[in-house]
Amino acid sequence: ETLGGDGRLDYMLVPKLFGLAERAWAPDPDWARETDSARADSLYREAWSRLVNVVSKRELPRLDREVPGLNYRIPAPGLKAEGGAVYANAELPGFTLRYTTDGSEPTERSPVVKGPIPLRGGATVRVAAFSTTGRKGHTVRLAGP
Repeated sequence: ETLGGDGRLDYMLVPKLFGLAERAWAPDPDWARETDSARADSLYREAWSRLVNVVSKRELPRLDREVPGLNYRIPAPGLKAEGGAVYANAELPGFTLRYTTDGSEPTERSPVVKGPIPLRGGATVRVAAFSTTGRKGHTVRLAGP
């Protein structure tokens, strides 16, 4: 794959390295040896949840502190309009979602998403995820009816 510029390697590679390291150096997980498929699925989901929480709540913030300027990918939020409100969620825990309703880009000073965002006619809701050091990921938007 061709990478188009400085920082692109960090962006593409860093999140994947955690999964590689987990599989390469950790012993075989319980879910890999389980013969009951329903139980294996449950064990897999538990292991995935633990890995995601450790990476996004502990390891990525540690990288932010110890390797300033590392340009790993911050996942974009998911948005859904329902019942006159916008619901936002994050792919990974540990990031702060911030929003605007005036068409501007979210910043570190924008309100934090704490529940449904009222969707007023014609307004555009913009939401972005921020790291613990304030680095912003891609902004997603949803326009009102």
